Amino acid sequence: MKPIEDLKMEHEAVKIILRVLDSICKEAEKSGELANPEHLEQLIEFFTTFVDRCHHGKEEELLFPALEEVGVSREGGPIGVMLKEHQQGRDAVAKMKASLVKYRDGDRKAVGDLVHHARAYITLLNQHIDKENNVLFVLADNNLSKEKQMELWEGFETIETQKIGPGKHEAFHQMIESLESIYLS
Repeated sequence: MKPIEDLKMEHEAVKIILRVLDSICKEAEKSGELANPEHLEQLIEFFTTFVDRCHHGKEEELLFPALEEVGVSREGGPIGVMLKEHQQGRDAVAKMKASLVKYRDGDRKAVGDLVHHARAYITLLNQHIDKENNVLFVLADNNLSKEKQMELWEGFETIETQKIGPGKHEAFHQMIESLESIYLS
């Protein structure tokens, strides 16, 4: 498989989870409660581990440096924008997590904060995915040699094993299927 196709497939999984998060937000807005806080904990773990450490790790540790090697600018260019958005995503997830902790500690008003931060994250990631799929990944496909892409693929496999551990990728996909059947069917 080509490394860019791998990243695009991961984007599809993320988009499903963002739709799940949106559904959870809609329920919380109607009821003022979180029906299943455990599901939000699963999503936060997914965002922290799969999205940030694994997916963004592949980009930050391997793809972005490879693109810089072929002349794609970091400062003032698409790589800089992506890095900034990765940090914004980390910040939004941290705020969601803090709101969930407050909610679990009995602060029912934290639901509003959680929904606010979740919606900001949903918007950010949907726009981010669109930019990567339609700009950054096109640059990668057009400018990285087949040899470099094979090297990236091998590096991606290593990152996946190191960042999330054996079997965790499959467990995340099972979680996605489970939550998709609960919230999106």
